[in-house]
Amino acid sequence: MLKRILPVLIFLFFCSVADAQLKNAVVYYRSGIQYRNNNQFPEALAAFEKAISLYKNFDSAYVEAGNIYAKAGRIDSGFNNFKKALAINPKYTDALIGIGKIYRDAKQQYDSALIYYHAAEKLDSTNKETYYALAWIYNARKEHDLAIPYAIRSLQLDNTYKPAYGELGFAYRSTKRYADAIEQFKKNLAISVVDVALLYSAYSYMELHNKEGALQEYEELKKVNEKMATVLKKKIDAMQ
Repeated sequence: MLKRILPVLIFLFFCSVADAQLKNAVVYYRSGIQYRNNNQFPEALAAFEKAISLYKNFDSAYVEAGNIYAKAGRIDSGFNNFKKALAINPKYTDALIGIGKIYRDAKQQYDSALIYYHAAEKLDSTNKETYYALAWIYNARKEHDLAIPYAIRSLQLDNTYKPAYGELGFAYRSTKRYADAIEQFKKNLAISVVDVALLYSAYSYMELHNKEGALQEYEELKKVNEKMATVLKKKIDAMQ
């Protein structure tokens, strides 16, 4: 009888140990999140690493550690942590975005960055940063027509997201679609006043040689960003 029961007892023992380790890993992970939110990044990293040591398949802990490493300039460590998270969960969008950022910003390998950002986009169509990143990359590759719909989608998700306004404005001006730019910015500005949108709208008026329209945008811009407005005014005054 003992010979039959003993394997069961051993199995139950190891299950209880594994369960306790997982619970402790979650405790360390949650403390890591608190440290991260308080900008205590060394403490956060130590907590995430401890969580990983207790539970090797903790994909979220790998991503959080990867983000801290990447921000600290430890690109290889960040990249490896994101890769480990994807090995555990191939559909983990935060890991895909993390690798995309490294390829975009640190390595400047835009083709590889697009692969990961597009994979993240297919899994999550509600992330404004993913669409902004795609717009940024296509603008960097001088494929401005491709950048425009991604910038617009980012703004549809958050009409106050300044980086997306910048990419949209840059793409419209680069493709000489000045009237389209003004129309789009007017729609967005009717919802939320954003300085970058006013700036690029003014630039579009200038490209159309419409000084009066540019001055109107300058007056509105002066209310929200005086420094940016001052720079704009100098350019308007220099118009023929």
